[in-house]
Amino acid sequence: MLQRKVDHQRMMADARTIRENISRARGYLRRDDLFRCIESANDALVLKSTGAALGLGRSEVDLLFAELCDEFSRHPRVLAFLESIGISGAAFLRYKAGDETLLIKKLTAFRIKMEESEQREKDREEERRTRQRDEWLALGREHLARKSYPKGKVYLRRVAETYGEDPEVVREVGRLFLDAGLLPEAAEMFALAMERFPGDEQAWRLAIETYDALGEFKKAEALYLDAVKVFGGHPLTFLNIAKFYLKWHRKDDAYEYVSRALDQDPNLAEAKEIREKLER
Repeated sequence: MLQRKVDHQRMMADARTIRENISRARGYLRRDDLFRCIESANDALVLKSTGAALGLGRSEVDLLFAELCDEFSRHPRVLAFLESIGISGAAFLRYKAGDETLLIKKLTAFRIKMEESEQREKDREEERRTRQRDEWLALGREHLARKSYPKGKVYLRRVAETYGEDPEVVREVGRLFLDAGLLPEAAEMFALAMERFPGDEQAWRLAIETYDALGEFKKAEALYLDAVKVFGGHPLTFLNIAKFYLKWHRKDDAYEYVSRALDQDPNLAEAKEIREKLER
């Protein structure tokens, strides 16, 4: 008697879990989330195929499975994908009690093929974007080399706007402006690179170089000091700051930073030379 009660409770629990998974699968299907729909449907099918019995809940579960299979087979994305791989005509899924393993295999194969198709499409789109980016970069370089600056700037700004999620792209556009002597445009790009990718040390270095070349020493100084906070104080960084202050004729500040460089690396020859000159 007790065992019968336990079995009945287990069957009721299995039926409830299957219904919940089917309901979840249908919800994902309505939201056009085919992969999660398949995952939930497979969970329900596995439980149905491994459960010894469902008692009175079997007929309801079978009906729900049949409805889910019909809805899945009529879904526009399912039909479009099946047609794209040469499958059309009869309904893709038809539920029959006892065929749960077959349905699991069909749904799993469908998901794998759709994932492969989507990955191929992503790869094609990435190739297209890469070709377009490289074309615009080449046109930008070409126009800058010809000193056709307005057209060159149009192409390069287009690259930065379209592909600015890549730190190397923004930095490369800034470098091209810098090499062409378009210093304000270069500063703008390096500022954008630092804003989007604050850990990009090269962008910081190039921004400092650009502001230095523009004669905007206050901005260059601020970036140097912020760089020490962000990336830490290194001997070569302190040496570069000291050389920057020398160029700005701030000898006391130069002495402070060259001393910091030598505190960390007493064998830094250039730093030794600068400090000796400052001490004369």
